[in-house]
Amino acid sequence: MNRTRARTPSRAASRLLLALFVLIAGSACGDLGTEGVLERVVVVSKQINEFMYEIGAEDVIIARDLTSVYPPAIKEKTSVGYHRALSAEGIISTRPTLLLTDGNVGPDAVIQQVKDVGIPVLVMRGGSTVDSAQALMAALGKRFHREAAADSVIAVWRQGMASIGSDSAKWAGQPRPRVLMIHFGQIINNYLAVNRGSTADRILHWAGGENAIDSLGGMTRLTPELIARAAPDVIIATDVGFDRFGSVEKFAQLPGVSLTPAGRDGRIYRVDESEIMYFGPRTPAAVKRIAGLLHP
Repeated sequence: MNRTRARTPSRAASRLLLALFVLIAGSACGDLGTEGVLERVVVVSKQINEFMYEIGAEDVIIARDLTSVYPPAIKEKTSVGYHRALSAEGIISTRPTLLLTDGNVGPDAVIQQVKDVGIPVLVMRGGSTVDSAQALMAALGKRFHREAAADSVIAVWRQGMASIGSDSAKWAGQPRPRVLMIHFGQIINNYLAVNRGSTADRILHWAGGENAIDSLGGMTRLTPELIARAAPDVIIATDVGFDRFGSVEKFAQLPGVSLTPAGRDGRIYRVDESEIMYFGPRTPAAVKRIAGLLHP
């Protein structure tokens, strides 16, 4: 008796299928423009997406990643999913001329599939310092012909950073509240502490706070024991994690949180993730707001 064995498509066959998908999607959606091919960019990066809006280049963005939610207008753009769990079909279906990312993207196989069907992938590293973040904005201005707008935004941004320096000087020699900065990791579905040396840690320092976590670099997975041992005077929680509970009182009931001075005193505050997880033109305002929470 003959049996038919299911066969897994070869890599070459998979590439052909994806290429056909692009062709069909493009035919269904019509021409890109009458004056030649217009740029159609899928941007997978919170920082780059915000910067594109700041310099007035948002018109070339056709899709974003799920966590790019600032400015609010970007939510009108198509989402291609979580930046570390993308699908090739989701990206390709938007008919992009470019996939732009800061490199924090995956899976690698998906990025390779996008390249295989002829879509260029441009990696512009996110700025890990204020200077490198400003250099990123300048580079975006040049790439998308918004040089004057980028220069103008950077000039105002530098003025704001200068005011931070003078404001931060007053915290020298004064007691700093111990702060636990909690971020909700969506892909692993648990709570993480922002470690020392990070962007958020630097913002916290400028605002007159001291990180309650001693670990350096990246993030630390939190346990009730670690939260209690850190004994923060203040807890700052990013929006996604805080909003799962919806109030200070409910967040304070998290295991370990109720045992901290912050939990007992109700000193738990919500901030938008995009305010503290990367440097940008809003950084000066974020520092001032956090300073107001720490030193009422």
